[in-house]
Amino acid sequence: MLIRLLQSRYYWLFPVLFWLLITTTSLIWNLSRIDRSVKDIAFERGRIMFEMVRLTKINPVLMANDPAVFKKQVMDDIHYRTVSAQPVNPENMAEAWEMEALSKLENGTGYVFQPFLDQAQGYFRYIGPVFMQEQCIQCHGYEGKKVGDLRGGISVKVMAQPIMDSQFQFKQMMTFMHVAGFVLISLTSVLLIQQLRNQFNLLNRTKNELREKEQFLSDVTNSMSEGFVVIDQQGAVRYTNPESEWLLGWDGVEMEGRQFVELVYGDKQPTGENSVKSAIDMTLRDGLIRTGFDDVFLHKEGRQVDVAFSVSPLLREVSDSGVVVTFNDISERKRADEERRNLERQLNQTHKMEAVGQLAGGIAHEINTPIQYVGDNLKFIKESYEDLGSLLQDYSNLMHKAAEIPELGAEAAKVKETIDEIDLAYLEEETSNAIQQSISGASQVAHIVLAMKEFAHPGSKQMALADMNRIVSNAVAVCKNEWKYVADTDLKLGDNLPQVECLGGEISQVVLNLVINAAHAIEAAQLQQKGKITITTSHSENSVEVRVADTGTGIPMEVQDSVFNPFFTTKDVGRGTGQGLAIAQDIVMGKHQGELFFETEEGNGTTFVMRLPLQRNSA
Repeated sequence: MLIRLLQSRYYWLFPVLFWLLITTTSLIWNLSRIDRSVKDIAFERGRIMFEMVRLTKINPVLMANDPAVFKKQVMDDIHYRTVSAQPVNPENMAEAWEMEALSKLENGTGYVFQPFLDQAQGYFRYIGPVFMQEQCIQCHGYEGKKVGDLRGGISVKVMAQPIMDSQFQFKQMMTFMHVAGFVLISLTSVLLIQQLRNQFNLLNRTKNELREKEQFLSDVTNSMSEGFVVIDQQGAVRYTNPESEWLLGWDGVEMEGRQFVELVYGDKQPTGENSVKSAIDMTLRDGLIRTGFDDVFLHKEGRQVDVAFSVSPLLREVSDSGVVVTFNDISERKRADEERRNLERQLNQTHKMEAVGQLAGGIAHEINTPIQYVGDNLKFIKESYEDLGSLLQDYSNLMHKAAEIPELGAEAAKVKETIDEIDLAYLEEETSNAIQQSISGASQVAHIVLAMKEFAHPGSKQMALADMNRIVSNAVAVCKNEWKYVADTDLKLGDNLPQVECLGGEISQVVLNLVINAAHAIEAAQLQQKGKITITTSHSENSVEVRVADTGTGIPMEVQDSVFNPFFTTKDVGRGTGQGLAIAQDIVMGKHQGELFFETEEGNGTTFVMRLPLQRNSA
């Protein structure tokens, strides 16, 4: 009520009306008292005059000494006379109202008092009893009255006008005092309320400004993308913003009053100078800002959150103020950094592979010509040896015939001894085998060198027609060192396979990756005997298909959805970066509008299927 009054434009009206009501009530009450006091004054004057007359009437000495009594007048406005129903002196005969009053006195009434008008003049009259006394018997004994009987009365008449004039003056003074008091008190009240209103308005403005500032600060902290926590000197949480509550999983009400270190560490004891606990303790001691530190906080659900935090002193006028801790989740940043490092490692590996490929291409180029010489020479030696074999057979027949001729027998025996000593038959057989094996080895070396040349020099970055069977054969040859100790390969290359428009080098990388993955899967299965990698090529009306099947352990159900995710790998550290299949999927699906998927059965192996369209969309 008071607040609404102070806020009203007519705030001054209330004290004015209030004091007007009080003043008016007081004035009415006082005026009514004055009105009542007129009769009281007249009554007292009449009673006093009655007593004076009664005493003087029974005391002749007083009568002799008081001429006014003999004149029956004490004051100009007061008159008296003795009256009786049966007076000795006819002048004392009671009038009608006096007779009525005497009857009342006879019946025991102590006095009679009443106002009346006489010739338009107002009066108050008072009649009191006069009783028979011893000294009255001498004069009034004839009436048959005895001592104590009512003899008559003393009638006193008091003029009302002087009393009314005095009353009117007193009413005027009373009215003036009330009006002056009303004006003075009302003005004082209005001024006081004005001051109170000013103070109230100032207080409200201050409260509103404070509320706006608090709301502004709250909006600022609530809009922060970082967690914001205020901690007191005892380490208890005093304020949190929504981001800190979201990062830690706690509600603000739950956090308030609890130890911040317990919230972010749980049962784990923080160690190290760079922990948030150490930073808070040092900032509370020296008041310095500490920033740029990383730590691991504990979420309410139990998971860990990587954070970067800063600790600043809470600057206030009091010394025991506390600190402010700001922090943000850097889990994604750390993950991105790790991915970046993996990409850098992958890029470095790619650069190394490019360098090795260039070196291998150069070496392959240098080896290619000599190996062709070696192959051609071995073929020449084989053909020549076959001719020499025929010649040796003729020599053998000639030796048998020469042994029968006496003149040549000794020489023939000497030749035969040499033949037996060198074991010519063994040399003929093994030399032929050695030449054949050398030719086969040289051919294999030439094939590997050619495959290395094609991998090292994949050709143009533009789409071009390529033989998928040749790509598969080269990939299997290049990675032979990866599979030859753990598996056998079975190439089931389709006949009349149409050429595919593709990036030959990148598709070769895909096939190479699939074959190496198959070898690693078989190795991880730890089979008692060699596994098997089956590579099949086929085609349909619209596509060419390559299937790489292994006899490994298969892909577990829980990781099947993650196989093509970047950086996902089930291999040991150093054996894979988790990029191979992700890159392969991008090459096949993104660049060639093809398909790359797998079919697997846990415990029985996996088959990766690559399909490339024979005709790609122009988009």
